[in-house]
Amino acid sequence: MDYFEALKTSQEQSPPPAAHSPLPLPAMHNVEETINYIKHTCSDLYFTSDSDEPVQIYQLSNPGLQALEASISKLSLPSAHDFAVFVAGEADNMEDFVAEKKPVAGFFERLCNQQVTEQQKQLAESLKRAFDVLTEEPGTDSACYRIGVLPNIEVYVVMLIDGQVVGIKTVSVET
Repeated sequence: MDYFEALKTSQEQSPPPAAHSPLPLPAMHNVEETINYIKHTCSDLYFTSDSDEPVQIYQLSNPGLQALEASISKLSLPSAHDFAVFVAGEADNMEDFVAEKKPVAGFFERLCNQQVTEQQKQLAESLKRAFDVLTEEPGTDSACYRIGVLPNIEVYVVMLIDGQVVGIKTVSVET
């Protein structure tokens, strides 16, 4: 096999390159690397609704994990209601309260399309790719939760990795 055949073979076997990010994709099941990756990748991202809100790191604490232990022990993220009760408590007026659980793809499609600079678009694509890669194995899960009362809906895009819930959080202002 000559040099060009070897190069072509190695390119065919390697995963597609991630969008430009300050760090390489984190290793599977390495929560610390994942948190560090998310912190660096979302530092300049904003979610646009009726307002531009920053995208921030989100991680459940150990007491939080214990509160959601029943769902997590099934290797899946909790229902929208259970997650909402955990982050917001019981709502007095459930009529106006929003608690939704959706696939992460819709959130990332919107996030990637609304970034202004090329660097922000690449960071958003990189974050999307990290979620896709890190949650493709059995025992992992991801979800987008929309929790709150209009006009301010908190959006949590999280993944379950190695028994821990990590991801991003932002606000969608919907008037």
